[in-house]
Amino acid sequence: MSTAGPEGIDPRRVFALVVGIESYEISHEWDLPGAARDALRIAEWLTDIAGVPNSQVNLLLSPLDRNWQDAPGRHYLAPTQENVERILFKELPACDGDLLWIYWAGHGFVDQYQQMLLPYVDATCDWTAHLNLEAALRWWKGAGPADSRFRRQIVIGDACRIDTRRASKLAFGEKEYGARPPDPERRQFTLYAAHAGEVAQNLADRGAGQFTDALMRRLNEATLDESVQKLVDVARSLQADFRKLRLEGLAWQHPQFVIDRDWSGSTIFGDRWTDPASAGPGAPCLDQLAWRELGQLLHGRRTPAYTHDAYRWAFDITGCAFPAHRGLPPGGLTAIAYDLDARQGRQRDMPLTLPFMRHLAARSSEPKWADAVDAWVDTTRERLGSAPIPAPPEPDPEPPGLHVHLTEDAEEDGVHWVRMWIYHQGVFEAVWESGRPLTMAAVRGRLAEQLLVKRDVGLVRIEFHLPYGLLEEEFEHWRLPIGRRGKEIELGCHYEILLRCPDERDGMAGEYWRRKWQWFKAHGSEDPKAVHELGDHDVGEALGVFLQATEPPVCVLAEVSEQHLLDTLDAVLDAGVPIAVWPRRGKVTQDRDGMVARLVGADRMDLRRLPALMKARRIPSPATLADGAQLWPPLALMWDDPERLPERRPLS
Repeated sequence: MSTAGPEGIDPRRVFALVVGIESYEISHEWDLPGAARDALRIAEWLTDIAGVPNSQVNLLLSPLDRNWQDAPGRHYLAPTQENVERILFKELPACDGDLLWIYWAGHGFVDQYQQMLLPYVDATCDWTAHLNLEAALRWWKGAGPADSRFRRQIVIGDACRIDTRRASKLAFGEKEYGARPPDPERRQFTLYAAHAGEVAQNLADRGAGQFTDALMRRLNEATLDESVQKLVDVARSLQADFRKLRLEGLAWQHPQFVIDRDWSGSTIFGDRWTDPASAGPGAPCLDQLAWRELGQLLHGRRTPAYTHDAYRWAFDITGCAFPAHRGLPPGGLTAIAYDLDARQGRQRDMPLTLPFMRHLAARSSEPKWADAVDAWVDTTRERLGSAPIPAPPEPDPEPPGLHVHLTEDAEEDGVHWVRMWIYHQGVFEAVWESGRPLTMAAVRGRLAEQLLVKRDVGLVRIEFHLPYGLLEEEFEHWRLPIGRRGKEIELGCHYEILLRCPDERDGMAGEYWRRKWQWFKAHGSEDPKAVHELGDHDVGEALGVFLQATEPPVCVLAEVSEQHLLDTLDAVLDAGVPIAVWPRRGKVTQDRDGMVARLVGADRMDLRRLPALMKARRIPSPATLADGAQLWPPLALMWDDPERLPERRPLS
């Protein structure tokens, strides 16, 4: 199917904001040679090849050389907060145009919601004035008095996307530009130079950003019509260019484009366009009254941990294909509601936002708010004439588990104080504790006793809470006399064995730990960013800093040799990573395509299945036993849930 867009774009109806910041007032250390020249190259392409009138290209530059003469005949302003926001939110909306083009070259950051923050030239440490790009795009996506204007919007950002938590000396604050219901007829295409968390490379020898340099080679080959109509092709080509550069060791960033619909209104999922002919009439969008009431319900509310479940269920219940990116849209609950309302289901007469809100209400621990949301869903559904909404599914119950906590004795080596709890249906029940420190052999005996006593509980997993020094103990291979007639059986073949290290989650590492777990719950267990594979070549002094820089990854699959194992575990704990898998005693096998391939084969990695999957992999097949082959290397699994910790009184 063709991806062509609007035919015959009139350059006289194209307007642009082009920004390039090389010099910032905050510090000379922020100097970024090439950003202003990159912006000038974009402006020249727009006015020369594309044919856009000079007066319709707003050029804002901050060159390093104050006497810069590389823009003859071109008037430009300083990219201050006042100038950018006046042009972007007052002057441009008043123009009668069809296509808005925004380009920005300079420094960039992302906040906890993955929103891109672009500091102005007059930003300071105490008040880091910036453009919140995603918030600005939500504003431009919204319906306004001039609904027929700027139905097509293209945004290109050649800037880093560094986590704001790594810029602790800056004070960004929150920035919004007013909430307006989205206009489903407005199409936006956003192209970033790098993924969230990455640095966009600057080519000092060329005085240019590597991304813009590659982009200009593509744009210079095409007219305005061709470039706009084939933006997806241009973006794919750029990604292929950078894939080749990374293989050659000449680049590190991953250009990313974001689009929910093409210019004709077709929805994009992955690499394919859906066929509008096969789509039904679609569900009605929320009306102005619904948005006003919903805004009051969501004002100031944080995104709960079960939001991803609600988001996913909205697509399931309306027969709408789940977005390829899988993660939540940035910007909080209101932004998620806007995203859902812009998509809409095709097989049921039901706006996606209604089941999303119903699910949030069903899981909420605030009855008053949940009742208000349910009332809003009911009245909105009746007014819009949408289909009834079934009850949301109950959350999957957590299987019963035995928690075993071992604490090193302060006076004698090799012995530990022991406590045990049963966790079932959200409640911890203390079942046993030692009156004196025990040897590891004695711990095995006491564990066997409790497993036999609690055999009717239906225990599925055993979670060992350990000091750092016991992470190398192979608990999953412990053989205990709990089988028929006292037969010894291996724990890991009958229980999910999870290792935990909560006593190491202190200081800043504890903050990272809780933050990553919340991201895991909010984004679901199949988000591709959740898992990061490591090999020996990845282990170094900066590994812990790299792993904690952003919420993902929440799981590390460490295929490392024994000599790098302790450094890897240190980095995992320093970064607060809650889930990790590593080979026992450095038994690395490199006969396949990585640990994910061996764990799940061709399927997508689902972290929720990891404990059960590890148990299944530990059970050898009869064929394996017959020929004596070791097809599956022994692996350890850390699964450290900060929300599953029993209350502990001090040891007497």
